[in-house]
Amino acid sequence: MLNISSATIEKIIIHQVGNIGREEACVFSEASVKPSASLETLLLEHYLLPLSELEDAYEFKAGDLTDVIAGYAKEIFTADADFHDASIKIAGHLHSMTNHPNIMGGDFIIILFDNIFMNSKETKALGLFKVESKDDYLDIYDNNGTLEFIEKEGISLRDIQKGALIFASDESVLAIDSQKRRTKYWHDDFLSLKPKQTEHAELKASNDILRGLNKRIATPEQRLEFNKSLESHLEEHDDIRFKDLENFSKPYVEEQEINRVFNAVQNKAGFAIDREISVPSHQFREQSKNTMQKASIAEGIELVIRSKDTYIDQIEIVEDGQGFTAIIKFDVYEPEES
Repeated sequence: MLNISSATIEKIIIHQVGNIGREEACVFSEASVKPSASLETLLLEHYLLPLSELEDAYEFKAGDLTDVIAGYAKEIFTADADFHDASIKIAGHLHSMTNHPNIMGGDFIIILFDNIFMNSKETKALGLFKVESKDDYLDIYDNNGTLEFIEKEGISLRDIQKGALIFASDESVLAIDSQKRRTKYWHDDFLSLKPKQTEHAELKASNDILRGLNKRIATPEQRLEFNKSLESHLEEHDDIRFKDLENFSKPYVEEQEINRVFNAVQNKAGFAIDREISVPSHQFREQSKNTMQKASIAEGIELVIRSKDTYIDQIEIVEDGQGFTAIIKFDVYEPEES
């Protein structure tokens, strides 16, 4: 649980980082600054808050020779290095990674946050933000008594173009790109990150496993039996293991295909998928409801149940020479009157 309600900004510094592939240089600020109260409020709301709301966490690749950001961040957190000097090293590393012709140079903002609470423990966090493009806006000025428009450029507060938040407490990282996904330049080359195995990541992986197995079950009747077995387990147990998903699918899916599903999910998740991993049943049900409340009737035909109190009890597909007839029996849960 992350709490930023009392967060403050201790230091901020801005450098300009060009594209080294186009022989663009860097411009380094001579000193860090303490923002005004109004600017601090804006930065906390539009830079810290969006990062703090991200669910997918990362960690640094242990032993990676290219992983220099973790070292510089640690020096800042432990005061082993001057903030200004460390910020120049971080900007220099970003410059060395900015070598692809499609990557723009830009303003590089480094912010040291304080008074952040992670799982009720106070921690500092280092924010790294790169601004590659600016928005046009209009201002008004007084031209000898006549109010006129003037065109200006500025940094939009609507979106973070590239951002990362490194926590001192456990060196976990929240990172975002304007594409709202992991990118090679920002996540891999510059930050040297890998997905962190968290409860949220395990829950996402469990849903991916479920979807992969469901797609490999041949008939609607078998998929219904599979989902019924799952639902029965969820009703009777507080947790469900990845191994349980494997076992429930074995009557309908060949072992080779099951292994392919688990390998694909492992590659996507970025961490080892131990089949003894378990997730809470109620969270699994909520995460996977779109999969479990969807019935594939035939190729390209799916039945989606929107009511949380309605369940498919039976599916019968009768084929004839021109098509098929689907006979579907529903159960509707009616809560007992108090």
